[in-house]
Amino acid sequence: MDKHQEVIMDKKLEVCIKNLKLHQFDVSVLASKAEVNPFLESVIAKGSVVAVGGSQTIRECDTLTWLRSGYVNFIDRYDPKADISDCFHKGLLSDVFLTSSNAVTIEGELVNVDDTGNRVAAMIYGPKKVYVIVGLNKLVSDIEDAVHRIDTIAAPMNCERLNKDTPCRKVGECVNCNVPQRICSETVVMHRSYTPQRIHIVFVKENLGY
Repeated sequence: MDKHQEVIMDKKLEVCIKNLKLHQFDVSVLASKAEVNPFLESVIAKGSVVAVGGSQTIRECDTLTWLRSGYVNFIDRYDPKADISDCFHKGLLSDVFLTSSNAVTIEGELVNVDDTGNRVAAMIYGPKKVYVIVGLNKLVSDIEDAVHRIDTIAAPMNCERLNKDTPCRKVGECVNCNVPQRICSETVVMHRSYTPQRIHIVFVKENLGY
């Protein structure tokens, strides 16, 4: 973004951070995705049990490589030999859960649509600490704007990424389908972190994920 866009985005981000903190979320801001893994290593204790939710953002930050380095005990849902259901269940008891969010509102809320529900379940309850890595493209005005973003960007793009046979992939936006490969099963709005600072939003000043 140019310097003028950056000034306006910083002002929006400042309001969002204030509201997130009022809602008991913790917040950090990183300049680029290159800072994500060093940041995680600085806040996650060596040997911690770490799980991840499905996230294009985490892939773009090359965080899987860091997780597989041996620094943490990684529950690797992407290992071809892994039992994915077992990974999901173990993830609910992990020390740390890493994920992204489909949208974060300036009013200080997280909005997510999930398929199996393991990602939103872990965000809500279970893991001792949750880090949510978010690019500035996920910042939206309010819940209505978040749902629109999910319907027109996140859902169709993730269906394309996952090679799902869904109408949104074909027409480019949600049509509220009920086909077998639909990935939108649960919609969750997190208005507040029940446990103060359990959920830590990590903004990255780049466009990341869908």
